[in-house]
Amino acid sequence: MQGVARQGLTGQNRVGGPASTSARAPRGDLPPNGLSLDGLTLDGRGALFDQIKRAVAGQILRGRWQAGQRLPNEAELSSLYGVSRQTVHKAIAVLAREGFLVRRRRAGTFVATGRRDRFALPIEDIGDVVAREGRVYEFRIRERKSLCNGQGIRWPDLPDGAPILALECLHFSDGTPIQHERRLVSLDAVPEVADEPFDSVAPSRWLVDRVPWSSADHTVRAVNATAEMAALLGVEAGAACLSIRRQTMHLNRPVTLVHFLSVGDRFSLSGSSITDSATELNL
Repeated sequence: MQGVARQGLTGQNRVGGPASTSARAPRGDLPPNGLSLDGLTLDGRGALFDQIKRAVAGQILRGRWQAGQRLPNEAELSSLYGVSRQTVHKAIAVLAREGFLVRRRRAGTFVATGRRDRFALPIEDIGDVVAREGRVYEFRIRERKSLCNGQGIRWPDLPDGAPILALECLHFSDGTPIQHERRLVSLDAVPEVADEPFDSVAPSRWLVDRVPWSSADHTVRAVNATAEMAALLGVEAGAACLSIRRQTMHLNRPVTLVHFLSVGDRFSLSGSSITDSATELNL
């Protein structure tokens, strides 16, 4: 078993991206079927189809365009903005896929009557959570081993024989254990992790800082602590705990599979119902 390590908490914001197209307002010479034109000015950020998408989504999210209202057709919108129909078509297609709009053949495009948002759980390092509460974060690597998938441990989304790094870790807040972690990392996806000792940086922080990811699947359950876990976490057997299983992917390739077990009254979890367009609009 390795000793307890305190993790330095640093953050870095990256700013950058493609040059933006200058913001432009709609021409205003076409009546958009009774819909308000207020707020339809393009914001000048990124590709034109993205700007149109944000402008239309903004009208819906702010309640200016109501469910069931018909949008101008693509020819009208392209004339309204002075862009090609292909650009408008791309923006409308994305909004339809996200559930903002409904396209009806020969009838037109309408604001959707119901839209399901996605519930997003953040991928957040436990060290950041503890630091935000003004407490001292520490972690301890209890076990570390390299093996092949199927050798006592099976990762369903990796082929048998694929190389894996298995880690067991305990997380502390002001010296009190708050979370147990069992993690598998694909050595095909992250070969450099094999040489990382995790002396001063916890596995979760190391992965968040260095390894790209594009999607994550979570399973959250309320469970009772087994006698083994209760002893590790300093609680009574049967104590209420929160179990989180998370698989992180990058471009459909598994990166890491982790299981967290947190003491119920020492840990909380929150997320947001959000759409891609709402994120872009900062709503």
